[in-house]
Amino acid sequence: MATNYEELAKGVIENIGGKDNVINAWNCVTRLRFNLKDKEKVNIDEIKKIPGVMGAQFSGDQFQVVIGNRVGDAFEEVEKIVGGSGTGEQSTEKQGVVSLVMDTLSGIFTPIIPALAGVGLLKGFTSLAVVMGWLSDKTDTYAILNAIGDSVFFFLPFFLAVSTARKLKTSEYLALAVAGTMMYPTILDAARGLTDKTSFDFFMIKIPAINYSSSVIPIIFAVILLKYVHKFFRKYVPETLTFMFTPLLTLIVTIPITLWILAPLGTNIGQIIATFFTWFYSVAGPLAGALLAGLMPLIIMTGMHYAFVPIAMQNVSSLGYDSMVSTSMLISNAAQGGAAFAVGVRTKNKALKQLAFSAGISAVFGITEPAMYGINMKVKKPFYYAMVSSAVLGGVATFFSVKAFGIAGMLGLFALPLFVNPNASSSFIMAALCYVGAIVVPFILTLVLGFEDIDEEVRTAPTDVTNSLDNGEDCVVVSPAEGKLVELSAVNDQVFSTGVMGKGIAVEPTVGEVISPIAGEVMVMPDSKHAIGIKAETGEEILIHIGIDTVSLNGKYFESHVKVGDKIEVGDKLVSFDIEKIKESGFETVTMIIVTNTTDYADVIDTKTDGNIEFGDELLLILKKIDRRG
Repeated sequence: MATNYEELAKGVIENIGGKDNVINAWNCVTRLRFNLKDKEKVNIDEIKKIPGVMGAQFSGDQFQVVIGNRVGDAFEEVEKIVGGSGTGEQSTEKQGVVSLVMDTLSGIFTPIIPALAGVGLLKGFTSLAVVMGWLSDKTDTYAILNAIGDSVFFFLPFFLAVSTARKLKTSEYLALAVAGTMMYPTILDAARGLTDKTSFDFFMIKIPAINYSSSVIPIIFAVILLKYVHKFFRKYVPETLTFMFTPLLTLIVTIPITLWILAPLGTNIGQIIATFFTWFYSVAGPLAGALLAGLMPLIIMTGMHYAFVPIAMQNVSSLGYDSMVSTSMLISNAAQGGAAFAVGVRTKNKALKQLAFSAGISAVFGITEPAMYGINMKVKKPFYYAMVSSAVLGGVATFFSVKAFGIAGMLGLFALPLFVNPNASSSFIMAALCYVGAIVVPFILTLVLGFEDIDEEVRTAPTDVTNSLDNGEDCVVVSPAEGKLVELSAVNDQVFSTGVMGKGIAVEPTVGEVISPIAGEVMVMPDSKHAIGIKAETGEEILIHIGIDTVSLNGKYFESHVKVGDKIEVGDKLVSFDIEKIKESGFETVTMIIVTNTTDYADVIDTKTDGNIEFGDELLLILKKIDRRG
C-alpha cells in the first residue's frame, strides 16, 4: 500500500510532544530527524506502532524515526505540521559538544545530499559513457551533461549557505548574498589568474583572491558570523529602520570579514583536512581503509557518519576525488546486503527468510538499515561477518587506490559510476570487484559458519495450537475477501511484502466486497475508504488494505458501510468497491490482511497459503504469548 504519510506525520509529531516541542526537523535518506526541547515527551513505543514507521531511536540528543526510501514524502507532511523545519528555539536540555557537532553537521549536509547524489550519479554515468566510447567529450551533448553533473558541486557554497542558514535559524537570503559575493566572477577570475589581480584593496584591508567554487568550510564560517551580526543589528536598529538597514548593515559587516579572514581561514582548514587524510592514508595505507570500512556499520549506527560527509566533500573539492569515505561506505553497505542474503538462504524461519532477501536488496542499493537492524544484528554473527569482510575489502580497495570522483547519497550498485575516472578505468574496475567481493565474502562466511537461527518451532508451536484453541487462548481470523490467495511477500509494495507492517496474507479479490474477519470495533476508516482498521474484542489489531496505491483514488469506486467506532461482528459488510473500475484506473486490487500488532503475539500463521478462498473461511491463526510448556 502507499503509506498515508499525512497520518504518519501527525502520529509522529503527536508522540514527540507536538510541534511546539520541535526545535529542528529534517530528513536523511531513510530517517526523520528531530531536535526536541523536551525528550521526556517522546513516546517511542507508540511511534513504532505507526504504520510506515520501521523504527525509532535516540542518537545522542537527536531523535530519529526510520521510514525508509519514502522518507521525503513523510518529511513533506512533517514540514506542513511544524511550519517548516521547527521552532528554532533553544533546547531546555544541555547538549554535549560531540552531540552538538554531529547534530549540526547532520543538519547542514543532509538536506543537500539528494541534489549532490543526483548530479553526482549523472556525472558518473557520463564519465562511464566516455570511457566506453558511447559518448565523445567533444560534443555539445557531453557539454550539457557535464554542466548538469558539475552544477551542484561547482556552486556548493550556495547550497551550503541555505542549509547552514536553516540549521542556524538565520536569514537564508542574506546567506545567499554572502555566497553570491564569494562566487562573484570578478573574484573567481582573479583567483584563476585570468586577470592581473591577486588581491583586492577594500579601504584599509587587503582581500585575497581565492576561488571558492566547490568550497565547503568558508561559507559555513560566513553564515555562522552572519547569524550573530544579523541578530545584533536586529536588536539595536530602530524598528522603523530595520527593514532596510538591518540587512544592509549585516552584509556590509559580514562579507568583508568573511572575504578578509573567515573564508581564507576556512580554505586553509579545508586544505589541511584533505592533506591530513591523504597523508594518513598514505602512511597507514590498507590498514586505514580496513579500519574505516570495517567500523563503518558502528559509525552509521551512532550517526557519526555525518561527520565524514564534509570530509568527503572537501576531498573531492581539493583533490578531485575521495578515496576514503565513499569507498568505505560502498563496501560496508554491500557487505551488509551479502550477509542478509545468506541469512535468507540458510534460515528455516519463513518470515525471516522473506525479510532477509528484501533487506539484502535494499542494502546493495545503499540502504542498510533494514539489513543491519532487521536481519544481521538480530541473528548477530552475520553482522560480524559483514564487518570483517568490509575490513578486508576496505584494505584491498585502499591498496589499489579506489577513488570516487563525486558524491552520492546512497552508496550502492547505482553509485558505481562515481568511481569512473575518465583518464583511467582501473579505479572503476577495482571498485566493482570490491563491491562484488563485499557481497560474496560475507555471504559465504554466513552460509558456511552459520548463525543462531530464530527457532521456527518455538514461534509456531504447532503441537500446542489445538490445545490453545480449546482453551480460547488463540485467535482465528476468517477471510474478509473472496478470491485467490497471494503470499504477502509477493505483493507489489515493500511496506507489506517485507513484513514491516506485520504478518498476514493477501487475497486477489473476485468479489468487490470486504466483510469483517473478526468481532470488534472499527478503529480506522479513512475518507479514501480503501483501508479498514479493526481492533478485536480480544486485542488483535487487523488492517484490511484494498489495492495498491488506491488511496490516490480519494474514495472513488469505494463505498463504506461502517464508520469509526462502530461495533462489528464477524461477517458484517465493511466496504464495497468496483474491481473493474479500480483496475481501469491503473491500480491493483490485491487486498492485504495484516495483523499490525504482530509483535504482541507468539506468531501469526497462514492457515492456507495458496488456491482460492471464500468469505468466512479460516485465514489466519494468531498465537498468543503463553507458556505452552505448562
